[in-house]
Amino acid sequence: MPRSRRRAKRILTRANTERHALYERAVQSADIDADLIENIFRREMGRRPRTLREDFCGTAWLCAEWVKRGADRKAVGIDLDAGVLAWGKAKHIDPLGEDAKRVKLVRANVLKPPAGTFDAICAYNYSYFCFRDRDTLRSYFETAKRSLVPGGLLFLDAFGGSNAQEVQTETRRCRGYTYKWEQVRFNPIDHDFLAHIHFEFDDGSAWKRAFTYSWRLWQLPEIQELLREAGFRSVDVYWEDEDKRGKGLGTFRKRKIAPADATWNAYIVAKR
Repeated sequence: MPRSRRRAKRILTRANTERHALYERAVQSADIDADLIENIFRREMGRRPRTLREDFCGTAWLCAEWVKRGADRKAVGIDLDAGVLAWGKAKHIDPLGEDAKRVKLVRANVLKPPAGTFDAICAYNYSYFCFRDRDTLRSYFETAKRSLVPGGLLFLDAFGGSNAQEVQTETRRCRGYTYKWEQVRFNPIDHDFLAHIHFEFDDGSAWKRAFTYSWRLWQLPEIQELLREAGFRSVDVYWEDEDKRGKGLGTFRKRKIAPADATWNAYIVAKR
């Protein structure tokens, strides 16, 4: 094709990008998240889930993906950040057209959610790690349980391993930019954890501390114990399958024993 007619490649820079879009490209896959919820729910309940509440929903990408999967699907997204809710509405919800009526975005504290019951509730991207003491985290789990239909499922994710307890930086190349996850602080006494996400662009510009996370790094036994204390009927851990070299395959199975990997991600599924 003649050079004059060839479309110029857009170079990403700090000035022409939006941090939520960069985050989604680097770390999220709404279709994979929706698949996991749907597949586990059908296996456990013997039917398709229809209603979803996404706690700490951020851009509500998962809510949008959820309602695309059937005319009977409804979703509610809850977040405290009015700015990210507005961005998500414009980016993901409004383009749904008529289907947007089946998504409700609410600015609220997940400890005091709006009324309603759901087949499934999820809190992904380790968002509930913001609760730093057992009483508050148990209270969140109790509140979520009350918002589930009988037999409904709560989906959580978690990460850990020895690498999660080190001061270090992980760098990964994305299309047009570099994603950096910087673990700044970890206190082994109380598991206080601080991390930043940075984005760096090919023109030399950068978005430093685009996101900051100040958490308690909860461990799987603690999370399971608190879910049971909150009254959930069963609690299961889904661990990622690996190939012979130990590389994750992107599929998850219910496990009682798992390898002591230096870095791991897992899902916790609790049934009301």
